[in-house]
Amino acid sequence: MAPVIFIAGYSNTGKTTLVKKLIQSLKEKGYRVAAIKHAAHGYDLDVQGRDTWHYCQAGADQVVVVGPHSLTMHQLHKQEPPLRDVYKMIEDVDLILVEGFKREPGPKVEIVREGKLRLSLGDELIAVVSDDSLSESVQSVPCFATTAVPQLAEFLIKHLSL
Repeated sequence: MAPVIFIAGYSNTGKTTLVKKLIQSLKEKGYRVAAIKHAAHGYDLDVQGRDTWHYCQAGADQVVVVGPHSLTMHQLHKQEPPLRDVYKMIEDVDLILVEGFKREPGPKVEIVREGKLRLSLGDELIAVVSDDSLSESVQSVPCFATTAVPQLAEFLIKHLSL
């Protein structure tokens, strides 16, 4: 299995933007990257009325959409599957970036925004991304500005020995 890095932070701190930029930076360096997004409040499988929506409404347990350049598989579950099972579905990548799942074990990069509380990540915290001045409590880990994504990518490459 590829190494996993969690991008953690409270809502509206910029996790998705950071993951997007990290993917772009890592791809420019030639790495194969997977991303997992935690939709803690659920999500819509497809737009109402589209073919795949009809298949799910009819009770399909899996729906696969195949096109010239992609394949998307939707597996329906009665409850959220364990993250370790999701990892097993990912193949042929150098790194897995996980947005959310802040309570799952693993190395975490925390994104902090002005006025937002900090998470209690303990020894799992490996870096912080913020444009705010940070307290001494995070001085034991590298801190990156939100604009320093290439430097964060280099840090992750070295930290994971990729």
